[in-house]
Amino acid sequence: MLELFLTVLGLVGLWLGTELVIRGAVNIANYYELSQVFVGVAILAIGTDLPEMVIAINASIQNVLQDVNTSGIIIGNAIGSSFSQISLVLGLAGLLGYLTLSKRHLYEDGIVLLGAVLLLILLGFDGQITRIEGIVLIVVYIMYYSRLIHQERFGQKIRKRLHKGIRKDVLYLILGMAIVIFASEIVVDNSVRFAERLGIRQSFVGIVLIGLGTSLPELALSLNAVRKKAIGLSVGNIIGSNIFDLLVPVGMGATISELKFERSLIWFDFPFLLLLSFIVLFFFKKKKGLQKIEAVILIGIFTLYAALKVVGV
Repeated sequence: MLELFLTVLGLVGLWLGTELVIRGAVNIANYYELSQVFVGVAILAIGTDLPEMVIAINASIQNVLQDVNTSGIIIGNAIGSSFSQISLVLGLAGLLGYLTLSKRHLYEDGIVLLGAVLLLILLGFDGQITRIEGIVLIVVYIMYYSRLIHQERFGQKIRKRLHKGIRKDVLYLILGMAIVIFASEIVVDNSVRFAERLGIRQSFVGIVLIGLGTSLPELALSLNAVRKKAIGLSVGNIIGSNIFDLLVPVGMGATISELKFERSLIWFDFPFLLLLSFIVLFFFKKKKGLQKIEAVILIGIFTLYAALKVVGV
């Protein structure tokens, strides 16, 4: 179908645009001597999550201007992307190398991750996310991000003046953003048409198709980071991306236009994601890291979840 082809084409565009954003962000961060975990959690997490954020914004604008309910795409994308990253992406990275997470980041970022899932369950329990609740999600993330910047002493490090070689990285950021915005328009428009044509739920398209597709940047970055022995960059990016996905895209989408919550998301998808998050954090705490056996378990969990969604759960 044309809609499916254009959706896949748009996802490729999202991946290419995000690659440019990441390239620019990494070079600038290295220039300012920022730590690997901070770069992964606070910089690359946002860079790799540009597709999710822009898709949520565009889908909400369509909801307002065209009176088309796109809530399933927005929320489904947040769930699908988060689930793919913390199971499939983390599992594949774990097959290539021994992944570890410091005790401080395990507890601090781990608590925020679990709290983000629980917060969405509580806010969506009445079947919707209002504009006020959307603002709450964004404020929570801003508070979390401010703590990261304070701990890294970010303000002191960025006083260093940009040289000519770094200016091209700023151009990469701008060009990548433009590609992401254009590609997201294609993804949202055609994924909605695809769901309507086949008579399937938008949340299914968001979780299985768009959620997995928009996780490609995290997958590429995490695998490359493990190969280069930059473990903090890989794990930090995945944890940070999940926190961002659950708070910012949904929060921005709801702020523009109130979102409708399908009951199945409250009773199945979010509890499944919460359980998976507990399992991952348990692996990092009890095993002192993610080894190959735990990586295989995570890939198996993703396969089970995807199969359940395909059969209509």
